Amino acid sequence: MASPSIGDGPQYFNNAHNFIIQNSTFGNVVPSPVFKWLGKRVMPGAEFDSSERDPPPRCHPGTRLSIVQWIRDWIQNLNRLKNLLWLQGPAGVGKSAIIQTLAESESGPNRVVATLFFSVLNGRNSPNQVFTTLAYQLAVQDPSYRAYVVELMLRDPRALDKAMGEQFRKLFIEPFAQRGIGGGSMPWLILLDGLDECRPLDIISQAESNSERAQCEIIRLISTFVSEYPSVPLLWIISSRPESHLRAFFSRSDICASHLEKKVPINSNEACRDVERYLRSEFENIRQQYPYHIPSASPWPREGHFSMITRSALGHFVFAATVAKFIKDPDIGDPIAQLDRILIFIDPQNMRSIEGNPLAALDALYTSILQQINPATLPLTKRLLGYFFSVDIAGFRKYCSLLTVACNILNIEQNRAYSALQKLYAVLDIPRPADAGKQRLKFLHKSFTDYLLDEGRSHNLLGIADTRDGLWLCSTRVLEQAVVPHEPTPNIYNISLCWCPLEKSAQVHLQWKVYATAARLFGELADAVEKKVLFDKIQSIDFSTIIGGHLILGMNLNIYINFFFGFVRPSVAGYSTSHGLTRSINLGDVDIRHIRNDRSAYRHTDCGCLSDGNQRWVLSDSNFYHPDAAYGLPTYCFDPDFARRMGMGSQNSFSEVIKKGRPLSAFLGQFQLLQEQYPWAPVTIIGASPSTSCIFFQCSRTLDGKFVEGSVHSALESELDGTKIGHSIFGIVCHAATIRVPPNATITTTALAHYAFDAVLLSTVLAGVRRSSGFSPDVSTLSDSTFRSAAEKFLGVGESVFDMLQATAVNSSYFTKEDKQHKS
Repeated sequence: MASPSIGDGPQYFNNAHNFIIQNSTFGNVVPSPVFKWLGKRVMPGAEFDSSERDPPPRCHPGTRLSIVQWIRDWIQNLNRLKNLLWLQGPAGVGKSAIIQTLAESESGPNRVVATLFFSVLNGRNSPNQVFTTLAYQLAVQDPSYRAYVVELMLRDPRALDKAMGEQFRKLFIEPFAQRGIGGGSMPWLILLDGLDECRPLDIISQAESNSERAQCEIIRLISTFVSEYPSVPLLWIISSRPESHLRAFFSRSDICASHLEKKVPINSNEACRDVERYLRSEFENIRQQYPYHIPSASPWPREGHFSMITRSALGHFVFAATVAKFIKDPDIGDPIAQLDRILIFIDPQNMRSIEGNPLAALDALYTSILQQINPATLPLTKRLLGYFFSVDIAGFRKYCSLLTVACNILNIEQNRAYSALQKLYAVLDIPRPADAGKQRLKFLHKSFTDYLLDEGRSHNLLGIADTRDGLWLCSTRVLEQAVVPHEPTPNIYNISLCWCPLEKSAQVHLQWKVYATAARLFGELADAVEKKVLFDKIQSIDFSTIIGGHLILGMNLNIYINFFFGFVRPSVAGYSTSHGLTRSINLGDVDIRHIRNDRSAYRHTDCGCLSDGNQRWVLSDSNFYHPDAAYGLPTYCFDPDFARRMGMGSQNSFSEVIKKGRPLSAFLGQFQLLQEQYPWAPVTIIGASPSTSCIFFQCSRTLDGKFVEGSVHSALESELDGTKIGHSIFGIVCHAATIRVPPNATITTTALAHYAFDAVLLSTVLAGVRRSSGFSPDVSTLSDSTFRSAAEKFLGVGESVFDMLQATAVNSSYFTKEDKQHKS
């Protein structure tokens, strides 16, 4: 940038004559008070070539070529229609480097360039110093503008103390629009980087609100200026994160028409190639920096290790820069060891721990973003992120990540949801309300989810793990809404929507998506939910009203099981059995006479074949058996390919068919056949009480009717290469007396009383042994807490009976106490 030699000062040779000056160069000299006047209201280090920012972030050679060239073409286009460009992108994507590269390449003797790189940490964040800082740089570079500033100072010494709007009028509108300064020259370029950081350092709610208003006011002043004075040769580029208030303001009809928008993607193919090019160059520089540490004959890093880093970076420049800086840390001076630490840190399969945090700089960026969340909306933010984090890591279907689905499961209205997420546009891809039912909400980079998952790195700022109990309870609330008392099947249309689309068909589709997602969450989160919360809720569920209710086609058997029976897993199965929530019997022991005739039965079948050890499904079908055979249940298919194969609609449709129920009597005939051919099949009874319980079981068989002994999984793993097989899951509602008891095994009341008396007598004898000898059974050797508790209660009965007998003997005339001393 040119040094100040500002003109239009006093005339030093007025009326002078009869003297000669030789070999001299004349220049205009500016009074120093002018720069002092401007300099008091300038943000130091705002210029692109300031020593305070040295070395500045800039695009690595050969990277960001297309986006930089696109902007240069816009600058050089004499027929451009808009003079304002908004360059937006998430945190750490390289916006500042792009602005720096543009400033360096466009600056020169024929182009005036003014820049302002906002930075909260470096004190370049005052809204009232934005236009004065730019004016200072313009005055340094252009004599005509310089002269205008001198005049303004003399005319209104307090002009810079005015409000921001008045500053803009005096420093830009009056000189450029009214006086025509800069006319006929190449367009002047004004670059504002990081507008979202134009805010006070001490962030409190009121200050944050004022900062957002100031940022929007800056945009309004500039956009109005370029709209009303399109011929003024000033080109403006504003870069920022896509914060919610900036997105909303740029989307206003009066603002939208005056600017172009260019997005810097975080994980595009070009971004990934640029990051790879940058990292290869950095590793080569590190090799040259440490020639004695890295053998020249061997490749370093190995290609596999390099691929691990690039996959983790995934186009995120700040991640790559943080890794490179950590590896070449001169304080450590061991790039090989530092690389090993990075590889351990980013490998999710590696359980070894390391000291320190190689990504501390990246974590500081994420922490600063989370700290901007309003404390009043933080609980909602935690719940929403907890939901999306759960469905993201579990690999749910795409519709589960829709913001409308999440909000209706969590019972959060649209306005409250966007308020809770408004500070997270730098790390999340949040769809607009009009697209929230079609476009997924996505985490922009895996490094952010890794940060959240590691409480040591995120300091548990959001407490994602703490939200799972509440999310699971929300899923049960949705399922309970679908239950209709005294009806054999749930009614999905009873699910209430707090964020409801206007079209009726869209409402129905959303209700089914909410129901299907809640059902899967019910099973998937069971292992993560605190056991008391889990089983307290399960005890209140009437499973007899759920069987047959969710006929969602195109979903395989395992997903179906996880819907309502996912909690019967090894980690909770023992607990559920001991608390009476589940029981296991054999299919042959189910008494068919106790199948309820006022409830539906259900069967889901997947048919396919094994070929070369690969499973290939060819048919999937769901049937329910209803007391009223004419009953019709709407059935939806979420899988477009499956819908197309089944003739349910176009490939991109969300299809509905009316699935008619079959007579319940038809199921009873099938059930008897299954009992005869498959009596050993394991059956699980689910429900806290007999009146609300149901049973389910699964079986495998070849399509010619031959049953395959064992579970579905063992059948798939068997050597039935090329054999067509079918797998079915059945759900049935039964009365209280479910288990068949053979007649010769009937237990009479007298026999039960006899067994009870013997048990009490044995417990009393053991109590007497303990009282006389001090020896008693050691119940601590029992590993199962349930058995241990039962044993303690059993021994306690004997102690109580012994005490009662002893008290009776003391007070009775029929007993006398023997004098042991006299006897001896």
